[in-house]
Amino acid sequence: RTPRYLAISQLQQQWRDAPNGGQPLGGQHKRLRAALATALALLANARGVAGKASEGVVNFCKCTCGQNTTVIELTRFALEHLPHASEPVDVDTLVPGNMCMNCTRSLCGVAEPGLCDGAAADDEIVPLCFQRDSLQDEVIVTGFLLLVVALLVWAAVRNHARPVVERLWTQYGYARVPPPPANAGGRRTAPVVAG
Repeated sequence: RTPRYLAISQLQQQWRDAPNGGQPLGGQHKRLRAALATALALLANARGVAGKASEGVVNFCKCTCGQNTTVIELTRFALEHLPHASEPVDVDTLVPGNMCMNCTRSLCGVAEPGLCDGAAADDEIVPLCFQRDSLQDEVIVTGFLLLVVALLVWAAVRNHARPVVERLWTQYGYARVPPPPANAGGRRTAPVVAG
């Protein structure tokens, strides 16, 4: 078992064993604790997977000429073993820090020599660099998971929070105003203000 899994298991066990002010736990409290522990475990696991994915980000070069498109993986191994290359790519001349700097028209022309076959005479090669599993993807997935966890927590504590909120409202002078009484026709009347 991985250390992350063991830490999550220990957290779930501590949460189940935690005393509730010396009083026995009811069914609602047990379900609430189980839901919160599961949500935290899912979030921790998802963050671990997203963190591992961001370490090995792979850049790709999309080469387009007219209606023809090809995608080239921008790694040293993939560039050394291009199947349709007109000449070998010298990987020692590549920019090492930012692989997107290597996504050029010349690379597209060498990697796929017949890319513009069948295209119009005025079409030219358009290179576009993109990443799979980028930081943007990680932020979107993490935001979605946080939203789901927040909704699960709210659904679990909603009934327990209502009395607390009402007590706070009445404690600070914000009491509910009862609705005006209905007249004989069933319609509510506006209060008469003495002037």
